[in-house]
Amino acid sequence: MRRVLTLAGAMTACVLGSMGAAHGQDGKGEPFELVRSLQSLQDQVVRGNTRAHAAQRVLLAHIAEQFDALKPEGWKDPKNARAAVVFVLSGGSARALQKLMRSGASTDINEKLLKGTLAYGEGRHDEAAELLAGVEARALDPGTAGLVAYVQGELTAKKEPAKAQVHFDDARLLSPGTIIEEAALRRQIALLAAAGSADRYEALATQYLRRFPNSVYAGGFRQQFALAIAGHTDAAESGRLARLERMLGGVAQSDRREVYLMIAKEAVAKGKMAMAKFAAANAEPLTEAASTDRERARLCEGAALIVTEEFDRGVEVLGTVERSKLAETDAALLDAALSVAGQVRRMPDPPDAEPPVAASPAGEGQALAQARKAVAQVDEILSGADKR
Repeated sequence: MRRVLTLAGAMTACVLGSMGAAHGQDGKGEPFELVRSLQSLQDQVVRGNTRAHAAQRVLLAHIAEQFDALKPEGWKDPKNARAAVVFVLSGGSARALQKLMRSGASTDINEKLLKGTLAYGEGRHDEAAELLAGVEARALDPGTAGLVAYVQGELTAKKEPAKAQVHFDDARLLSPGTIIEEAALRRQIALLAAAGSADRYEALATQYLRRFPNSVYAGGFRQQFALAIAGHTDAAESGRLARLERMLGGVAQSDRREVYLMIAKEAVAKGKMAMAKFAAANAEPLTEAASTDRERARLCEGAALIVTEEFDRGVEVLGTVERSKLAETDAALLDAALSVAGQVRRMPDPPDAEPPVAASPAGEGQALAQARKAVAQVDEILSGADKR
């Protein structure tokens, strides 16, 4: 933790230092200059800069101090007033706007935007939603518009998800390539997943995977994407797997491999064997020979096959998996799969002494019951292994 804070402080010092050099000042800068630096820092987060992510909190605190120290005449600069709105909507302290409103300084800021932003910063979200509903984000200046649209989406997402989608669309349109677009995409995709809107979910997920592969938040997104695909995509639906391949076709190979492996493992745990087989088959060519990822792909393929008509092939694949290269959770998955294979092999055949027609119901019933019991046991084992 200490190292993280040190890096954050160093990066913030670099930002402030460069500002001081640019403006011939001591590095403190006017609040509006610091807010611009905050926006730049936040945009670096979606390009994969983890140090920028850690530095945000330090810079937010520094900007709050600068607003606290701002003298009354400082509010005469309209750029500082607009910066206070952006600062609060970006997660900064509401004290900046409280001070602005107490100063009595005249601004050209829409009154509903000003009061709505203050309500948002103070945690009065219902009031903020009502006030900001009267603000047309597209009519605002470029530095504020996308952020306001995003916050409008956040404030309406729970009660009016369809309206939130419109706001998030605006946010992406108004702030392309920024943390606002990235965050709006993630929120839209989450809402679509909850609503079961498969087609638009796939379209926006594809856009996210291709536009923001290096975002600090991309790893978490890929995991949620894999969970959604494994849990809710019907592999038997015509064209669905082909669409999934196209979705991931333009994604970097390492990310594509990671997604397919996560889908395969989750699909096995959920008993979606067709999906698991498909994902494992797509993951394996993307892995290096004798690598851990190659063993993971084989593991998922074998685990999927042993509960299908390709049982023998599944056992063969599992036999090639090098346990020593697996992580603990994957080793537990291998043990579970081998346990099922062993139980299936021990299932009794129908008695030979009786005619097939007469013996079939009882014999098949016993075998089917044991098979179901074995699959239920492995589901329980796999779920437990996946949570470790």
